[in-house]
Amino acid sequence: MGEKEVVKPHFWILRLGEMTLKSRPVRRHFQRSMEQSLLDLALRAGIDLHIEHIGSLIIASSHCEYGEVEEVLCHCFGLQSVDRAIPCSASPVEVAKTALESDLDFGKKRTFGVATKRSGAKGEWGSQDFSAEVGHYMLEGDGTLSVNLSNPDYPVRVILTKQKAWLLAEKINCPGGLPIGVQGLVLAKISNEADMLGAWQLMRRGCRIISQEQSDEGLLAILSSWDSTITDAKKAIKSRSGPGRSTGEIWGRIGDVEVKDEVKDEVKDEVKVGKITPASKLQPMCGWTPEEMSALGAHIRNPTTAIRPSYDNDLLTSWIA
Repeated sequence: MGEKEVVKPHFWILRLGEMTLKSRPVRRHFQRSMEQSLLDLALRAGIDLHIEHIGSLIIASSHCEYGEVEEVLCHCFGLQSVDRAIPCSASPVEVAKTALESDLDFGKKRTFGVATKRSGAKGEWGSQDFSAEVGHYMLEGDGTLSVNLSNPDYPVRVILTKQKAWLLAEKINCPGGLPIGVQGLVLAKISNEADMLGAWQLMRRGCRIISQEQSDEGLLAILSSWDSTITDAKKAIKSRSGPGRSTGEIWGRIGDVEVKDEVKDEVKDEVKVGKITPASKLQPMCGWTPEEMSALGAHIRNPTTAIRPSYDNDLLTSWIA
C-alpha cells in the first residue's frame, strides 16, 4: 500500500490598514478581533485556516484551494489586502529558482526587477544585496530575461526575515476599514437595498448590527456572509467587542426603526438603547448616486469579482477608503 501524498498548504501574508495607526493596546485589541472574525468566517465556509505571527508578519495558511480561501479573506473587515506567498529558505539561489518556476512566461523575452523588503532583525543579508543576488541567479537561469527596475514585465517581490524568505505572488484587495464589532452596537431595520448598503458601511466602520425581526431575510442573508451574527440578535450582543462591551448600549440606529419598540423582547435584558444619550439616527448613504450605490451593492454580493475601485477612481473615492 503506497504512502498517502502530503498536501502542502498555501500561504498568504495579511496586510492591515487603518488599525496600524492606532495606539499599541488598541491595535492589539483590534487585531485580535479581526483574527477571530476571520476564523469565524473560515469555520462558516468550511475551510481550514491557521494564523501565525512571524515577527511583524501575519501569515495565514490553508490546505484549501486559493479561490475558496480568498473568498473568505475578501469578506474580513480590517484586512486591507493579502499577498499569496511562497516560503523559501533565506537564500538568493532558492528564491531565484522558485521565482523562475513560478513564472508562466519562462523562456520568453521579458523584463524583471527584484525588490526585497526586510522584516525583523537584520540577518546575513541586506535588502539591496539580496535583491542583486536573486537577480544574478535569475539571469543565469533564464537568458531571455533583462533587467528593468522601474516598470518590469515580471516584478519579483520578496519579504526577507532572518530565517526565511517569502516570494510574493498575486495581491488581493480586501475591504479594509475596522474589524467587526470594535465600535459598538447599531440597531437596524433592513427593509430595502439602501438600508442594506448602509448597514454594510457601518459594519466596515467596526459596528456590529443588531437587526430587527421585520428586516428583509434576503438582504440579511447577503450581509451574513460578512458577519453571521447579523441574523441572530442574541449572538450579536454576546459577540460585542467594542466600547461599552460590559453594558451593551446601542448608540445608533438605521432604517425605519420604531423608537418605542427598538429591541426584541428576548434581548431587552441584555442591551440598553441610548440610556444616557438617545441613539443617533444614522444615514450612511446620504449623498450617494444610484451608480455608486449599484457598484457598492455588486461588491457586497461578490467582492472577488466586483472589486472595489482604486483610490484615484471618481466613484466616491473608492467608497470612502
